[in-house]
Amino acid sequence: MLFDLKEKYPAYYRYYGRRIAKRLSPSLSKIFEEEYINYSIDKEILNVTTKQASDKTYILNPNYKKHTIEIGFGDGEHLISKAKNDESTHYIGCEVFINGLGKVLKRIKEENIYNISLCGLNCLYLLNSLENRSIDDIFIINPDPWEKKRHFKRRLINHDFISLLYKKLKINGSVSITTDSISYFEHMSEIIKNNDIEFKYCDIRALNSDDYLFNISKYQKKGILKGRKIHLIHLKRL
Repeated sequence: MLFDLKEKYPAYYRYYGRRIAKRLSPSLSKIFEEEYINYSIDKEILNVTTKQASDKTYILNPNYKKHTIEIGFGDGEHLISKAKNDESTHYIGCEVFINGLGKVLKRIKEENIYNISLCGLNCLYLLNSLENRSIDDIFIINPDPWEKKRHFKRRLINHDFISLLYKKLKINGSVSITTDSISYFEHMSEIIKNNDIEFKYCDIRALNSDDYLFNISKYQKKGILKGRKIHLIHLKRL
């Protein structure tokens, strides 16, 4: 299903950087063919985005009182841990990296995790298809920092993106972003300090080793091993 949709709607899956690191193993290819349709919301989001559905927004599963999104979940360590420890919350994992999607899909199937939905689209299409004030928490763990100055425009976090996140959060909803890139952290901090940012509560700091969001992903661990600090930007809609 994923590869058929990607071929039919290439613009909606487009993202800077690699989408696949290496050729998928036969087992992962089989999982995509047989199981992606059962756990993915790509088709529903595309129906809304391309105006094929009567509703202009994607309606979240009403059986859950809380809905959390993780954007760029990588190998899925944090996403899976959260979902298994909080079965009353619906988790939406959005990831453009095919290998990461495959690994998480495999674990969802093997471990019978029922409260995760997957999205392989560019996250902007996911967010724009959701009702305003519908999401409880959003996590973005170590997004690609695009360190070269000529690539800064590729960075996910910018003023418009922060404004979009604000609109999608419920009252008291929060956004948590971590990075081990000093330049990206400074870039985000400047955006947050802008007077016209809607968020009125923000916590900007370096994480300690005992903090909840410290050492929770493959890319964080790489940065920590290199001696880098993990910085947090935590925003809350009041």
